[in-house]
Amino acid sequence: MPVSTINYKNKRIVFIDYTDCKTKEEMIATLREAAELFKASPEKVLSLSDFTDAFGSKEFMDESKRLSVEVLRAKTEKAALLGITGIKKVLLKGLNAFSTNKLVPFDTKEEALEYLVSE
Repeated sequence: MPVSTINYKNKRIVFIDYTDCKTKEEMIATLREAAELFKASPEKVLSLSDFTDAFGSKEFMDESKRLSVEVLRAKTEKAALLGITGIKKVLLKGLNAFSTNKLVPFDTKEEALEYLVSE
C-alpha cells in the first residue's frame, strides 16, 4: 500500500511510499491517493514521502504543482522527503518555488521523523 499512516511519538504521519513505482502513471496515482487522504483529514497533516529509487517526470511535477495549489498547501503542517539525490534535488527546488510549505529532504527515516514531530 503506497499511502498509509504511521504513529511516531504519538503523532500521526502520512507515509507516501514511491519506492515501488515503476512508471510515471504509478507515481501520479500514488500522489493522487495521498491528496485524497489529505483532503479527508480534518486537521493539517504531517507527511513523509520516500522517493528512493523512484524517478520524477514532467507529468508528475505538473500534477504535484496542481495538487499543491488545490489541496496540499492548505492541509500540510510539515513535509519531509527521503531519497532525494541528483536531479531530484533540482526538481525539489522547482516544486518548493511553488509551495508555501517547503519540502525538506533527509538522508534517514529517523531524521525525517524527528523533524516532523519537533515543535
